Amino acid sequence: MMFRNVKLLSWLVAILLVTNLATIITVIYHTRTESKVITNKGDEHVPGDRRTRYFKEQLHLTDEQLVPFREANRRFNRRTRALTDHLSDQRSAMLRELFSDAADQKVLAAIAAGVGADHEQLKLATCEFYLELKSLCTEEQKEQLAAIFQSLLDAEEKVQLPGKKHRNGKGRLAE
Repeated sequence: MMFRNVKLLSWLVAILLVTNLATIITVIYHTRTESKVITNKGDEHVPGDRRTRYFKEQLHLTDEQLVPFREANRRFNRRTRALTDHLSDQRSAMLRELFSDAADQKVLAAIAAGVGADHEQLKLATCEFYLELKSLCTEEQKEQLAAIFQSLLDAEEKVQLPGKKHRNGKGRLAE
């Protein structure tokens, strides 16, 4: 009887040990995974309302550089705010048309063309903003600025629809 109790308790200790190890490994794995996701998200998104502070911290801008950076940021915000608002309105109009009982292909084509034109203007504004910021940077800052914009542009392309696979890990849909 004593041997049976010892054997049962030994098995119970072994099961508890394995369960504890699995729990500890799971917690460590998820902690590391979540911190990587948070780090990546922070790299991809520059907060619009704090963009100047973000660039100051990331590029280690001097006080002399900060004033023209702030002015460039304000110009960029003024130019792009109307474009992004219009893009949002056009997307809503497109959805309303798509969901209507008699969706008109010509109306949808016109909306799509408008979205394309606005999107082009938004990208051109972003390019001008980057070039203006780049002209204010030292060589070391230019490298960091390029990395920031690269992560932002990569983040914009990473749209994946259900059932589709990315081609070459570049974020584009497979055709």
